Amino acid sequence: METTKKPTVGTFFELGGRGAMEALTHTGLDYAIIDTEHGCFTAESAADFIVAAENGGLLPYVRIGEISRQTVLHMLDIGARGLIVPNVHSAEEVRQLVEYARFAPLGNRGFCPNRTSGWGAADWAADPLAFMEESNRRCKLIPQCETKEALEDIENIASIPGIDGIFVGPCDLSIALGIPLQFDNPILLAAIERILKACRTACRDAYIFAGNLPDAEKWVKLGFDSIAYSLDAAVLIQAFQGIVQKIKD
Repeated sequence: METTKKPTVGTFFELGGRGAMEALTHTGLDYAIIDTEHGCFTAESAADFIVAAENGGLLPYVRIGEISRQTVLHMLDIGARGLIVPNVHSAEEVRQLVEYARFAPLGNRGFCPNRTSGWGAADWAADPLAFMEESNRRCKLIPQCETKEALEDIENIASIPGIDGIFVGPCDLSIALGIPLQFDNPILLAAIERILKACRTACRDAYIFAGNLPDAEKWVKLGFDSIAYSLDAAVLIQAFQGIVQKIKD
């Protein structure tokens, strides 16, 4: 019998606090994206959230704010299992990301045993070459397509060795295309289908943000591999709004 692969589901982590991350580990989510682009988080606080996620079996991804050697190294060394990379404009930027994030032969990541390997004491990290190979495997690199320039070169970007997927940011992409937050506009839908096709051609996973359930269902039906559903703060607010309304009605 033929089976249909189910999409993975995550959310953006904006609230902060170890307790909030621990709560998310009981939801059935596959991953949480610690948002250091928009959230007020340091590398030290992000490390605490990563540990809380790991302890609960939730994959800790991090959205970084820029493509720089220090930012990429910090997040990988403290244990990020995926890097979501916003505001990409060119294939050259993505090649630079790979250079910083991947050990040779894919890139030129700086070598240092880190907390994920017990600072070299874990069995899987005893051999430095095995450590580098496993480190390359265990962290996903996922550039976002949310600018006009990235969309225009998405076929090249998606095919760059060392990346694992493309994350569609429909909010910023719609703004870049001159149709702000018009999620049913044919221009945006055509752009999203182009990105999805580029991912399929390059054998990359396709991720997309959804702010509500109808959009999430639409993107799943279109063929996306993963849905980043809303923000933890927004889901909390909406849940309590619904509860309060029902109690008071």
